[in-house]
Amino acid sequence: MKWNRLYLALCVLPSFAMATTDLQTVYQQAAANNGTYLAAQATYKAASYGVPISRANLLPNLVLAANTSASRTTPGEVGYPNSNGYNLTLTQPLLNLGAWYSYGQAEATYKQAAVTYAQALQNLIMTTASSYFNVLDAQDQLRYAQANQESLAEQMTQTNAQYKVGVKALTDVESTRASYESAIATTVADQNNLNNALESLAVVTGQPEKDLAPLKQNFPMLKPSPADMQAWVNFGLKNNLALQSAELQSEIDKLGIRVAAMTGYVPTINAVGIYDNTNSETNTTGTNASSIVSDNGERQTTKSAALSLQWNAFSGGQTYATVKQNQYTYQADVANQTQTSRQTDTNVSQAYLNVLSDISQIQAYGQAVISGEVSLRAMKAGYLVGTRTIVDVLTQQSNLFSDQQLYAQSIYNYINDSLNLKEQAGLLGPQDITAINAWLVPSPAPVAPATKASQKATA
Repeated sequence: MKWNRLYLALCVLPSFAMATTDLQTVYQQAAANNGTYLAAQATYKAASYGVPISRANLLPNLVLAANTSASRTTPGEVGYPNSNGYNLTLTQPLLNLGAWYSYGQAEATYKQAAVTYAQALQNLIMTTASSYFNVLDAQDQLRYAQANQESLAEQMTQTNAQYKVGVKALTDVESTRASYESAIATTVADQNNLNNALESLAVVTGQPEKDLAPLKQNFPMLKPSPADMQAWVNFGLKNNLALQSAELQSEIDKLGIRVAAMTGYVPTINAVGIYDNTNSETNTTGTNASSIVSDNGERQTTKSAALSLQWNAFSGGQTYATVKQNQYTYQADVANQTQTSRQTDTNVSQAYLNVLSDISQIQAYGQAVISGEVSLRAMKAGYLVGTRTIVDVLTQQSNLFSDQQLYAQSIYNYINDSLNLKEQAGLLGPQDITAINAWLVPSPAPVAPATKASQKATA
């Protein structure tokens, strides 16, 4: 297709001769160095321990206590007592509904942490791809700006020469010069935009990037499959990660109501087993101050079992207030979940339509650039023979430059919108980076140094 052939002009020819960094490599660097993603990863791992911590309140608890003591009173004390021993207390919760619902709440919290971590991964994919293609877009914009500046410089030189021989008016020279100076400013701005885009990409990956692999001239433009917007919406309402997180938050706070109620209103019952071992002895001082006689005394062992009931009958209204607070928090979660569901519906629909619109825009702007180049050549020829004015030429030059900019932008919008559609539907994953990486121009294989034998053969 013509627009595909046209895109070849966006690729810098010298880049084919040097090693380039592709999207897959940039993504791997981001996954290893991006602070936001690594923080989300650590947060997820920390949340995984919340379940065993909460479950511990439902399992047996064994406590060991040991003691030793001695006392002596002077003067006149002949003997002084000494005792030591240890105590084992085993507690098994039999009825603790607050701890049980806390355990369920911890499991829901862990599920939400997993969803949050998955969101962080999707965000890393989107941020990496967007930053990567922002650099390519900035490079294309700069390339078009430089071409526009060169074209206007050539036009200015030509018009100035014709003015000197009296063929063209001074107004033509000044109009061309004004357009040329404006083009210089645009080039400077686009160079700055490219530098900023490279800096933004470095923030994502944690290191400077350069010589990024460009898109192939025949990269595929794939329409969403299935070609049914409602099917995408329905899938997104089941799999969108933001919506799943909102649903889990509602579940967490709903369980929080039960935790507060069961902890405050329902007694707890524990089975308690105690093993106690105590030894008492008396040390007696003999007639010789250096001699001490020890009486081993008596060792006692006690074993007991009991049921323990504890009920916080009145807590100053704290339980009631906590339950009401959690109820309103849950209501807020339900409202947020409803709003997130509506937003997901809208986001998926818009993303689907954006992809289709991008494909049409790429085709339209590509054809507009081709037609604009032909029209500009005709305008310049007409200006030379006097059938066109300099205003016609400069206007067409400006229109062509604008179409070139929009053409490049539409290409990268299509890629970003395609990824965004998958993110909104809950489908985005590292495999999409791999798929898009295949659309890039591969880095050339290194050329092995010539051996002496091959050099002789060539000679």
